[in-house]
Amino acid sequence: MSKKGTHKKAKSKGPKLDISIRLWKRVQSLPGDWWNQEWDVETLTLKLVEHEHVTQQYKQKKEFAKAYDANLQYAFVEARKSGTYAVRGEKNTLKFRSPKDIERLTARLEEWKGLFESTSIQDLQNEASAPSSNASILIEAWQSILKSERLPSEFSIDQSTELRHWPGFELVEQAKKCAMRLSKLRFRHAEPSMALLLVHLGVWNANDIMTSRLHHLRKEGKNPFAPVYPTSLVDHVSSLPEVDGALEISRGRTDLRHLEFVTIDPVDAKDFDDAICLETSANGQKLWVAIADVAHYVVPHTSLDDEAYARATSVYLPHAVLPMLPPRLADELCSLRAEVDRLAMVVCLHIDKGATIVDTEVFEAVIRVRRNLSYEQALGNSAFDEHFLLAKRWQEGEIKLRLEQPEMRPRIAQDGSIRIEIKWPNEATKMIESFMVATNAAIGHFLGKRGAPLPWRCHPPPDPPEVESVNATFSALDLTIQLPMPSTRKHGQSSDDEFANILGMMGAGITIDTSALHKENNDETPPYLSAVLDPEARGDILKSLEKAQLQASELKSSTRRVVDQGLFQLMQRAYYASENNGHFGLNLDAYVHFTSPIRRYPDLLVHRQLKSLLHSTSWTHDEEGIDSLVEQCNQRARAAQSLEWGLVANAFGLKLLEGGQLFEHTTPYALDSKWKARVVGLRTPWIFLDLGDEGYISGRVHFKQFQPKVQLVTDEYNLKVLSAETEETVEQQEWLRVGQLVSCVIQGVDIWSGELDVRILNE
Repeated sequence: MSKKGTHKKAKSKGPKLDISIRLWKRVQSLPGDWWNQEWDVETLTLKLVEHEHVTQQYKQKKEFAKAYDANLQYAFVEARKSGTYAVRGEKNTLKFRSPKDIERLTARLEEWKGLFESTSIQDLQNEASAPSSNASILIEAWQSILKSERLPSEFSIDQSTELRHWPGFELVEQAKKCAMRLSKLRFRHAEPSMALLLVHLGVWNANDIMTSRLHHLRKEGKNPFAPVYPTSLVDHVSSLPEVDGALEISRGRTDLRHLEFVTIDPVDAKDFDDAICLETSANGQKLWVAIADVAHYVVPHTSLDDEAYARATSVYLPHAVLPMLPPRLADELCSLRAEVDRLAMVVCLHIDKGATIVDTEVFEAVIRVRRNLSYEQALGNSAFDEHFLLAKRWQEGEIKLRLEQPEMRPRIAQDGSIRIEIKWPNEATKMIESFMVATNAAIGHFLGKRGAPLPWRCHPPPDPPEVESVNATFSALDLTIQLPMPSTRKHGQSSDDEFANILGMMGAGITIDTSALHKENNDETPPYLSAVLDPEARGDILKSLEKAQLQASELKSSTRRVVDQGLFQLMQRAYYASENNGHFGLNLDAYVHFTSPIRRYPDLLVHRQLKSLLHSTSWTHDEEGIDSLVEQCNQRARAAQSLEWGLVANAFGLKLLEGGQLFEHTTPYALDSKWKARVVGLRTPWIFLDLGDEGYISGRVHFKQFQPKVQLVTDEYNLKVLSAETEETVEQQEWLRVGQLVSCVIQGVDIWSGELDVRILNE
């Protein structure tokens, strides 16, 4: 009898054999060619019971038979599922592999193991051109994995069954680990390593990376924008006739072909969706703005409209454009090309001598653009002196957010070469922007006054809690900049009403008698403006932000970046809504998107409503319809922005790998190159960096990577990185602060998802 505590745990006899192997070994002892027949579980049970000499126990002991059957049934199912030592047959049968098959597969397995463990990049380069080599098959497999496509059949242990796993070995996972070993990157996932190797080996260029990334995201459900239009729609659009201006005029369109319309766009533009013409007289001016009549072609409840709705926006990527409309419609029939008749919705803004818009007229028209100009061709052109003057007068009277910065976008050519375009706003771009904003606002009022259900473009003011947080941050920096709390006063409300609203919000259900308060509500406020912030209240907030920007410009660079970041983070995202809430950033009561129907679905909706008004018919889209449509437009706008940001980051990563000049910073080698970076944010446990201090390439560093032997935290305002408090701490040491310039090294570039592996140098 053993004493308590004296028995020992049985020693492990090594890893247990895979259940498929154990079953195969049992069957292996059967006489005859057992691998040449298909087995069902009943036949196999009877055979094994007899061969293993347990017939009597199996027949006489129910518990033994039950356990025997359950064990064998489980092993049988697992063997069929695994496909390693047996292959699946028909009607719930399996066929065991012969010893020679197992020997062959084991040899193939060792080939793959040898490749994964010992191959070098040079080996891959030497063998990649041989179509049947393991190296070329591995490279092809990496491409399939990145594209989320079916793997090549040759990339397997058994090609006939496309077997890619073996007990203790997963072919796909080992291929990924091999890529990570060869690339020496430190990212958690293998995709950056596979992408980097494909570029390094010359298999993919920048275009291939971008196209494959889009395909992968689409397979994952993160890219709703198909790369091409359905053939049926392309054929339909191809069959549409050229514009017959005379015929359209005979059908009731206004002939405006006498007006001297021009388009002014980027030099590489193809879809000219807006044209302008300015007429000056003794009484003032008329600004004519013609917008492509996309609604003429994209009719509700058609296949073409369904596809445009599904996309809801064009997506502009470094290597391509994913258009909302089929190319022939976007680039030809709707595009306002010079010297051809085109259908357009034309807005005439009547402007008095004080540069105030006093009236708006709208026409369904035929126009003929005189010239397609670039912004550069308009600059310094005396023909546009009056245009620039009008735009300047409007701009001088504006109170709005001014967050101007250069547009820096990577462009990828067909051959995969990358160039970085840097474009500052110039007088021509500002002029066209002013004219388009004025037109959008005018149409918003024009249709709003008439009760049209619309997809309003709204931009909310800063939230009070966010303003409080920013003010606290500024105080912590010993700055005198303080922002007032945003007003909630709406159009037509008095200050007493605003006070009552605030009390109501504070009361949270408490009834407050405001009958004694002086009321000055303007009963003439049109319904479409009732939810819009009072212009005076909105202007006060904008003036305070403008003042803060001015004060920040006089600060030293490190502090200025903190203030700029704080002001930028106050800005909320603009969105489409069926209720008009005004546009805070542009300081406008009513704003819709009308001027780009070729690339935005909300503009197309506004065009349809305008046509309904001009033809005196019921609204094409009612309130309920608009409500459901705006959600789709918002969702697609967010998806497009996410795609654009992601692929731009990819392109910058590829450019870093090329080396050369970027942001006045020479990077002959991206890896291990030294950079100056600005600390732009802190959030435990991450330090966020702006490499080059230009706002275009960002990275992040973990606290542990920065100071591995010190426990770090941020202060309450996320302005400083400090050593953590302990019982022995006398004073917390400051290690880093927002706005500080630091030296760092790029240790790895993820050209697949746009991340950087950055290390801060302790200098």
